[in-house]
Amino acid sequence: MAGITRFTAILFFVLISSTVISQITYPIDDYDGELIEACSGFFVDSGGDTLSVYQPGEDYSITFCSSDENLPYLKFSFDFFQLREGDILYVYDGEDDESALLFEAQNDDLHDTVIWFSTNCAHFRFISLEDDEDDNGDNDNGGKDLNGDDDRMGWQAEISCYEFCEGIWLKAETTTSRFQYCPYDPNVDFIASAGYNAENADYESDNFVFTWKFNEDIFEGETASYDFEEPGAYPFSLEVEDIEFRCYADVINVVQIGTIPSLTGTHVSPDTICERDQARLDGVAEAETWTGFPTSVEGVFAIPDGTGEAFESSLDFDVFPPLSELESEEDFGRVCINIEHVDYGQLRFVLECPNGNSVILSDYSDGGANLGEPVVWNTDVPGTGYDYCFSPNAPLGHMYETSTEYHEYTDNAGNWYHNAPFLPPGTFTPEESFEELTGCPLNGEWTLRVWDNEADDKNGHIFEWSLFFNEELYPDSLIFTPNIVEETWYDGDDPLDDNLVSKNEAGEYEFRFEVEDDFGCVYDTIVFLEVLPLPSAEIISELELPVCEGDSTLFTVVPVDDDPYHWAFQWEIDMTPIEGSIYDTIMAKELANYSVLITDTITGCSEFLEKRLEDQNCDLEIPNVFTPNNDGINDEFVIKNLEHYPNSRIVIYNRNGKKVFEHHNYDGNWWDGRGAPDGTYFYVLFYERMGEKRQIHGTVSIVR
Repeated sequence: MAGITRFTAILFFVLISSTVISQITYPIDDYDGELIEACSGFFVDSGGDTLSVYQPGEDYSITFCSSDENLPYLKFSFDFFQLREGDILYVYDGEDDESALLFEAQNDDLHDTVIWFSTNCAHFRFISLEDDEDDNGDNDNGGKDLNGDDDRMGWQAEISCYEFCEGIWLKAETTTSRFQYCPYDPNVDFIASAGYNAENADYESDNFVFTWKFNEDIFEGETASYDFEEPGAYPFSLEVEDIEFRCYADVINVVQIGTIPSLTGTHVSPDTICERDQARLDGVAEAETWTGFPTSVEGVFAIPDGTGEAFESSLDFDVFPPLSELESEEDFGRVCINIEHVDYGQLRFVLECPNGNSVILSDYSDGGANLGEPVVWNTDVPGTGYDYCFSPNAPLGHMYETSTEYHEYTDNAGNWYHNAPFLPPGTFTPEESFEELTGCPLNGEWTLRVWDNEADDKNGHIFEWSLFFNEELYPDSLIFTPNIVEETWYDGDDPLDDNLVSKNEAGEYEFRFEVEDDFGCVYDTIVFLEVLPLPSAEIISELELPVCEGDSTLFTVVPVDDDPYHWAFQWEIDMTPIEGSIYDTIMAKELANYSVLITDTITGCSEFLEKRLEDQNCDLEIPNVFTPNNDGINDEFVIKNLEHYPNSRIVIYNRNGKKVFEHHNYDGNWWDGRGAPDGTYFYVLFYERMGEKRQIHGTVSIVR
């Protein structure tokens, strides 16, 4: 017992003092140098009464030999062992210190240790350091530690004798060093080992014969392999016989083949979204408990409608010790109901224990959501149940406090439901505390009752209900639960950091929910998310933007590889909807942000497009002179801003009225005066502005 305090040690000795008093004790100082024949009693340090410490500077030895020829070997069981640093108890397997040295025991080395000797004698020598030094020659504070607690508590060992075969040991192991396996890998390889507890026992391991027993199957050999085909607890035995000494031992172990957790209810909500929208992945993993006795009632049971009668079913337990009771709500495990119904708010669930105490699991409420997947329009056909559980330490609140979700499903009668509200499966907090069941007998009939307060809806069925208590209350090997220890969502092979997902491209996507239990078993399920495309389009302006001051332009929504015939439009100016602007075009006159919400009336997906109308100064700047001398400066007759007036036309005349240049779409095709002498020329520019045809007359001079 490393670090034991003096106070703790005294309490320990007080607890065993009555046993010590009833048998003889052998303090090592009182019997120094003696040989004692004994098969009972206690070997103790020089404190003698187990409450006093031994002294510094001790050097004592003692020998014990068996006093029973039928039990010739010695065994010492150290109930307590605590030495000061540097003090040593030497343990020899024989009658003197010439025998084999088994231990140089220090500190708490032998605490709670059994020493099996291979001879009929055991020799001990104890040496404690002088008071002024420890094994390093340092001052040891008078035998006390730095806290002032005395650490020279000594030891106490019970003496007994045994015959050789009593010292044989046997161990059954698996190649994976565990006895818990997965149902998808039920083959287990075993290996046996055996020996004698006495370290110096003289035996040959080749003389060991091992026998394995798995149900009716028997195997011999140091190794064995066995297939366990179903989840469950499987006891098996291993026997060993030393054919030389005719010694025998056996052990019983249990292999647990894990149960497959229920992943029913794992879903994505909603299961259909538009591009860039978010969906939530909800993983539901309910550990399945294996039991060697009935814990559930199964069937297809209709819930009576609004008659005042209840669905009633009972489970009868007889596996617990007589008079066993629930002492607190922590003794209660969970009650689970597999059910479908159109509205959980119409139901009341009550659990009653064998003495008549009861607890309301869920009461009538506003409700409004389905349990499971009911058949609403054909009430003769049972729906699909989901598991709803109630537990003292539930992760969810009351049913009516839990958020409703929506999904689409096809019921068992072939009806399809879109955006149907439902309560996700899970473990909920009961309406009343399970403390109401304190004092209930564990054995006896436990009854579940379910009332429906809505008449003639005929749409509720229970398929199974089960009841579990804290597993520590059950007898060994009758029950176990591989608990879920890790849950992870995957998008392909990539683990997700959270359960919110979004996709930027339309298509069907798979997400994998993977769980691992404390058996090391991994299970998964896949959910599918359909991502619908957004309307693909752009806004085209009739005029190039920005427009000229005072101009207006026509904005038109133009589809991009899409079908616009089932689109609806709503235009806005600066985020304010424009009444009546529900077409694919709008005349933009006001300088502002124009936006349009495009909704695909088939998918319900919407896209938001935006265009800003801005203007600029488009006044024409016409020079009156240019210098076509090929110096790269002002070599052409360029009219600034003419690009804003497409289809313009210019005609240029000399002083004699002869046409020297004409060009349509005069924008970039500038007159360079080629072949024309210096002088003054006359031009006429034709263009359109704000729907009106216009012309400008003027002169321009060529100067070289």
